[in-house]
Amino acid sequence: MTRTVNDLIREDVPRIDKNDTLYHAFKLIEKSGIDKVIVLENRMISPGKEVKSIAGVMTSRDIVLKLATQRLSRTTPGRLHVASFMNSPAITVGPDKSVLEAAKLMISKKIGILPVVSGENIVGAILKTDIARILEQDDTEVRTIMDASPVLARTTDRVVKVRQDMLATDASFVPVLDENDELVGYVTIYELAYAFMKFEDIVPSKYKKERITRLIIEDIMRFRPPKLRLTDTVSQAVAEIMKKGSRGAVVIDEIGKVAGVITIDILLKHLVTNKQELLS
Repeated sequence: MTRTVNDLIREDVPRIDKNDTLYHAFKLIEKSGIDKVIVLENRMISPGKEVKSIAGVMTSRDIVLKLATQRLSRTTPGRLHVASFMNSPAITVGPDKSVLEAAKLMISKKIGILPVVSGENIVGAILKTDIARILEQDDTEVRTIMDASPVLARTTDRVVKVRQDMLATDASFVPVLDENDELVGYVTIYELAYAFMKFEDIVPSKYKKERITRLIIEDIMRFRPPKLRLTDTVSQAVAEIMKKGSRGAVVIDEIGKVAGVITIDILLKHLVTNKQELLS
């Protein structure tokens, strides 16, 4: 039997009103561990009767993309509203849609969340991370599907530079190297969002432009990156990524140097391209 969206629906994805503050939204993200939220708005369906409907979705990437703009940098997250950051209208699916259709939609639209609706009801959401878990029994070697030319960062790189690199390449997971080309950490789009949120919230407006250029990757990176060998399997990659709660894992060669990366996006494309039988 073909797997449907109903098999993977999550009810714990945060929901927030579009008029709530960005600060409140990020607190929900921190608490839930899910960096995506469903944005709601009141909609009149008949005189005197309102319902909550989906206005859009918001992710870490949306925060990173928009928070550092000149227009928004003059205020704090406590004065900014979700409506300024969300993607609208949201792309949604019904619970009876196949997981394959949902995965293809995520790939084509470059999105990581699909709110699930049934009639007027918001049932929950399906995340690309959960679709990738379907590959837990895949013995394909990671070297055959990895990105062998990933975006890399240095500990001394400016955060604003890495932000530009990640947005330009749509990267969500970046290994970090030290001055000796040794792997020492990694950053995801979430770390960038968190850093910009804290920076915008704490630093007075008149100092922001000067101080943001001083912020370096070493200040915000995560240590002990998920690591794989070239001969490790996709199932091992899934296990390592999920254990760390990361967006990807670093593939290292025989001498411990970075050979490539495996990301959730790569896993999703591999599933749709090469392993559709797992979706039955």
